[in-house]
Amino acid sequence: MRKLDPQHTQFGVFLAFFLMPLSGLGTDIYLPSLPAMAEALHTSTAQIQFSLTIFLIGYALGQFVVGNFLDSFGRWKIGAVALFLFGLSSLMIAFVDSVAALHGLRLVQGLMAAVVAVAKRTFFVDLFSGEQLRGYLSSFTIIWSLGPIVAPFIGGYLHIHFGWQANFIFLALYAWLALALELWRGGETLAQRQSFVLADIASRYRYMLAQSRFNWGLLNIALPYSATLAFSMVAPFLIERRYGYSPEVTGWSALLMGLAWMAGGFAARWQLSTALLSKHRRAFGAMLLAAGVMLLVSLQYANLYTLLAFAFIVHASCGMAFNIYFTECLGMFPQFAGLSGGLVGGIAFMLTSLLSYSAVAALRVDSQILLALVYVIFALCLGGTAWVASRQQNMMENTIEK
Repeated sequence: MRKLDPQHTQFGVFLAFFLMPLSGLGTDIYLPSLPAMAEALHTSTAQIQFSLTIFLIGYALGQFVVGNFLDSFGRWKIGAVALFLFGLSSLMIAFVDSVAALHGLRLVQGLMAAVVAVAKRTFFVDLFSGEQLRGYLSSFTIIWSLGPIVAPFIGGYLHIHFGWQANFIFLALYAWLALALELWRGGETLAQRQSFVLADIASRYRYMLAQSRFNWGLLNIALPYSATLAFSMVAPFLIERRYGYSPEVTGWSALLMGLAWMAGGFAARWQLSTALLSKHRRAFGAMLLAAGVMLLVSLQYANLYTLLAFAFIVHASCGMAFNIYFTECLGMFPQFAGLSGGLVGGIAFMLTSLLSYSAVAALRVDSQILLALVYVIFALCLGGTAWVASRQQNMMENTIEK
């Protein structure tokens, strides 16, 4: 197997950053097209919204499985095959004529995006360590947020000029361009292969899942991302059907939310040396305040401007919380980089898909007030995890003093 040439390490970093937004592109590029797709495929709003959820389910399940293979058989070839299949499934979506086919192909897309994501996350753990690794992992979530930032803007433009199918053709071309670059200068980075023995794999899983700090981090990744995904599900219908704007406005709105998420990532990166719980409380406080005021204001002034103004603050707070705990969890087990990276993504994004879709479906969110209520619920949950963690920390400190 071809090893990565040390002279191409920086090119490998560039390629990893280039591929990090892939899952965000796959999730968000067709947001402006959701209402049009519902009409074209003769299906309901809920069924089209579920195509977002099923992508995340595939993204989560793929990460559960692929980590073992990446640690045992290497990252490079498996990642290359995943890029090819992601592109193929994207191209096929452009020609579907039923929502069932859409859901099936979105599941494949999610699975393949998971393989690429875990392979590229482990790239950094393979080659870097210490503060340099923490810096890269923190940058990872910022670069990853470029997907939600640019995807709806690109999608809105493509939809207006070429139709909703163009979104998925774009995804195919993006993946295959990355594949060409990978085959040109990529290579294997795994130094020591782990045994592919089920008993050993189960032992590694038990070891990681026995760490309460790890489990706590996973929950605190899922909660803020669930809030932002709820916006992705609901906003296109609010903006285009309730407020009467075009898909292009949906794209610009999602671009703004992506910038908010990136701002939160930068805020987290600037606080790398700050205590974890202090950062958590800041993110929770800002999110709850913005969500609470949004709920009150929306009773009288529900429009595009109030929607985006308050959602911006909520999403920035969510981006901060997500970055804090994603960085924390990814760096915990460098000896099982592929497995732990897959476990982080698998559990966190599975929780995200279930929590976000459940909240939107249970409350039947079709108004700005109900979206604000979803934000408040997730903010309170994030505050609850901070409170429990703070109590546990105080109990440990009291025990040590005694």
